[in-house]
Amino acid sequence: MSQEEFKAMMDDLVAQEEERLGVGSEDFQRRHREIMELIGEAERQQEERRQKVERQFIGAKEVADILGVSESKAYSVIRGLNKELKEKGYITVQGRVSRVFFQERCYGIKTV
Repeated sequence: MSQEEFKAMMDDLVAQEEERLGVGSEDFQRRHREIMELIGEAERQQEERRQKVERQFIGAKEVADILGVSESKAYSVIRGLNKELKEKGYITVQGRVSRVFFQERCYGIKTV
């Protein structure tokens, strides 16, 4: 089978499958739009969850800016705070610390 014959055969198979699926039909287009909207909504929700988590934790760059220290020193501060949290039985994330705990320890701010 030549390359041209193979391409013609594949084009024919694709055309048959598109016809079977109703590609281009109004129903197909409607279902496609619905699926794309669902995907878009799922992506928006995932991004909102990611942003919410980011707001709950503070990283070394922000710690360094707040305290006026180097990022290296900020990582040291975070390690110390995370060590305290671990000793209290909390789960910690390397390189990040709870924003609330950071504020409590640095400013004495207690949140309810």
